[in-house]
Amino acid sequence: MGILYKETTFMIHSIHFSSTFYQELSDHCEMGIRQVWACNLMEELQKMDAALHHHKVVSMDSEFPGFLRKTPRRSDELSAFADMKFNVDNMKIIQLGITLSDENGIIAGTWEFNFKFLIETEVFYDPKSIEFLKESGIDFEELRINGIDQLFFSNMFTHVLSRHRDLKWLTFHGLYDLAYMVKLVTKKPLPVSMLDFTEIIATVFGCCVLDVKYMARFYDDLHRGELGLEKLAKILGVKRVGGSHQAGSDSLLTARVFARMKTMYGIEESRFVGFLYGVTTRICEPVSTQVIPTFPRCCEPGIPQLCQVLPASRYCRPMIHGVFLYPPIIQHQYLVL
Repeated sequence: MGILYKETTFMIHSIHFSSTFYQELSDHCEMGIRQVWACNLMEELQKMDAALHHHKVVSMDSEFPGFLRKTPRRSDELSAFADMKFNVDNMKIIQLGITLSDENGIIAGTWEFNFKFLIETEVFYDPKSIEFLKESGIDFEELRINGIDQLFFSNMFTHVLSRHRDLKWLTFHGLYDLAYMVKLVTKKPLPVSMLDFTEIIATVFGCCVLDVKYMARFYDDLHRGELGLEKLAKILGVKRVGGSHQAGSDSLLTARVFARMKTMYGIEESRFVGFLYGVTTRICEPVSTQVIPTFPRCCEPGIPQLCQVLPASRYCRPMIHGVFLYPPIIQHQYLVL
C-alpha cells in the first residue's frame, strides 16, 4: 500500500490537463453521475483535482447506515450532539457525493464514491435504514466486492484538498454529512462538544460552509426551511438527475437548488456562511493554538506523527506531503494527514 500511495500521489502532482479535457469532463457529466469504485478511484480523483482549479463550489451529501440513537424533536443541542457523536463514531459512511460548480452555478461534474461496506461483519447499523437504501438502488453486494477502502480514500482525498484554496462547501441539512466527513478525513472520533466540532470543520474545510436548508428558513414561499430537498427542488422548478437517497444525485440536486435560489432571491451569502440547520454554534476559525504536523524522514505518508504546538501569534502554514494547506490548522489535537 505504501508504494501505491507514493506512486499515485506523484500522478496527482504531475498530470497535465488541457482545456479540451475540461470540456470533455463537463460534457460527460451532463449525461450522468460518475460512479467511483476502488478500481477507478485514482483516475476520478485526478479529474476532480483538475476541475477544482476552476470550480470551487463543493456540494456534498452522504449516505450512512441510519441512526443507533434517534434524537427526539425539540431536544437540546447538547443531547443532539451526544446522539450524533455516538452514531457517527460507531458507524461507517456508505456513499459520498461530491458535485463541483462555479460561482455561476455551472456544473463541472458529480462523483459518487462507493465505500466498502460488509453487512455481515458490521456490528452497528440500522436494519430498516439498510433496507431503505437497498430499495433506493444502493447495491450492497457491489460495495462488498468493489467498494473503496476508507483509509486509502482519506489519504488521497485529503491530499487533493490540500492543493486547493478558498473552497465553498454546500450541504442540505448537513450536520451529519459534515460529521461523517470530519471522521473520514481526520481518522478520529468526533470531539466531545459542538464548539470543538465546528472548530474542526473550520480547520478541515474552512469557514465558508453553507447549509441550503438553513437558508430556506428566511423565505416564506420556501416554507421557512420545513421542507426536504426533493420538495424544495419542486417549488424551485429544479429536476433531479439520478435516484433519490443516493449521495451523488443528492449532492447534484443541492448544487442546482442553491444556484436557483441565488438567481431567484439575490441571496447575500455572507448572511448564511457558517450556519447549519438546527445548530446555534457558528462555524468559525479557532484562534487559540496552532498545530503544525512534523514528519520525520523515515515516516510513511498517512501515519500520524508527533506535532508541534506554537502560539497563535506566530503564523505558520502547515504542510501536507509538501503542499501548503489552507486554512491554517489551528486545532488542539486533531491533525489532517
